[in-house]
Amino acid sequence: MRTAQSNIWLLALICTMVSCKKAIEDYPQERLEEEEIFDPRDSVGTNSRQFLMNVYAYLPNHFTGVGENALQDAATDDAVYRYPAGTVETFVNGRWTSWNMPDDVWSRYYVGIRRANLFLSKVDIVPLKTAGQKDQWKAEARFCRALFYFELVRRWGGVPLLGNEVLTLEGNVDFTRNTFDQCIQYIVSECDAVKDVLLRENVIADGDWGRVTRTGALALKARALLYAASPLNNAGNDVTKWQAAAQAAKDIIDLNYHALATNFSTLFTTRRDKEIILNYQANTSSTLETNYGPIGYSGASAGSGLMNPTQNLVEAFPMKNGKAITESGSGYDPQAPYTNRDPRLAATVLYNTLGWLNRPVELYDGGRDYAGTQTGYYMRKFLGAFTTSTAYAATNHNAMIFRYAEVLLNYAEALCEANTLVPEEAYKALELIRQRAGLSPYTITRGLSQAAFRTLVRNERRVELAFEGHRFWDIRRWKIGAEVLNKTLLRGVAVTKTGTTYTYDAQRPVLTTSTWEDKLYRYPIPVAEIEKSKLLLQNTGW
Repeated sequence: MRTAQSNIWLLALICTMVSCKKAIEDYPQERLEEEEIFDPRDSVGTNSRQFLMNVYAYLPNHFTGVGENALQDAATDDAVYRYPAGTVETFVNGRWTSWNMPDDVWSRYYVGIRRANLFLSKVDIVPLKTAGQKDQWKAEARFCRALFYFELVRRWGGVPLLGNEVLTLEGNVDFTRNTFDQCIQYIVSECDAVKDVLLRENVIADGDWGRVTRTGALALKARALLYAASPLNNAGNDVTKWQAAAQAAKDIIDLNYHALATNFSTLFTTRRDKEIILNYQANTSSTLETNYGPIGYSGASAGSGLMNPTQNLVEAFPMKNGKAITESGSGYDPQAPYTNRDPRLAATVLYNTLGWLNRPVELYDGGRDYAGTQTGYYMRKFLGAFTTSTAYAATNHNAMIFRYAEVLLNYAEALCEANTLVPEEAYKALELIRQRAGLSPYTITRGLSQAAFRTLVRNERRVELAFEGHRFWDIRRWKIGAEVLNKTLLRGVAVTKTGTTYTYDAQRPVLTTSTWEDKLYRYPIPVAEIEKSKLLLQNTGW
């Protein structure tokens, strides 16, 4: 909210500097902008459409370098950041305050909400000729607004719901916080209201890909209900909340449109696929490769190796025969640790001897890529197909907001928690994911206890959705922060090479370790927001 107001004053200052004082005196600069954007003579709606696209720009984007992706992944047991000092270290070790919040997106999402509200309040002025287009645009703005609220709610719990109010400089800013349940109800009701107005998945044109469709609204609803049913937000374990979450996921499955991609490895560099429900399409570039790739290359292909997966994550991937590496009969060999593993491991993590830029990655002590990682690994997921290439090239990159695999995982988890005896549908949902992964056999033994299936689905979620912005929030909604981040030693792998033989030690301690306090289940509200509103109460512990 403060950002929007600051921008208005900045705009006014710029206009004064370029001698447009007369316009400032006649009308507020923002009013002039609104009249140009929402023009009663614009039957095509060029400017108003662009304004809507600018609302989309506030969607979550996990490809922000040292931003959301690095912060959240490094604050789990899945990865550490290459450079332990600074902002990431502050976040990882929970040394947040209401004055210093590294992942402070409060203003970002409230600015997005304000822009969506402004669009909804003004777009009726525009005389669009295309039938139904205005209703569709309104539905898209309402979806974006609902998603912005979800991003706020999963960080802070209940937040102020503004309805359709467009905040102004002179307006009231004394808002009370709505409850968590009220916020979830609002998000769900907005999704229900717009789902039948949004674009259909099977008819959306390539030029419109990246805009929200019907299943985008259904996916947001399913995720919101899953969070509402989870232990953090469902202290009494109300089973009806799990049932609602399961049904919301099933509504997407029953459309019979979305399906898992054939190739997991290329999904994240493919613009359009039936698995993708909504993604943030980053510019075609090699920025991710240079940020996250190995360091032992030169020129334009030199990487920074910013994200280092842990041995803990690597061990979560099963063998190709579907068995956990600790399970009897798995065939796991600690001195050939990457042989016959789940193919998703090589698509997610760069490990010693894996091919990259036309040579094996050298992660042994003294190898060319060794010094750039704290754990003996680099992140592979999202990067382009550069196994045999000699240099990076501009590549499509997709930050997944919703994809069908998550829907199946949500469905399996909700069914498990809603039923003491795990239903057949829960097994089948997981088996679809394991089959696509290339596990053989991919089938799961029936008759697992609820606790055993819970462990299985949580691990499947961890490996399938690694680095997609889920693990951080799953730890919180499952209320396992103390167990995972205080009691688990983060480890890497130490590799030595003697002649042509490699020796692996999976007990390499990682220097940066996470610290957990229960107050970290919720973010502190920024002190600037507390100071603006006398009615805005701070979260517990902050």
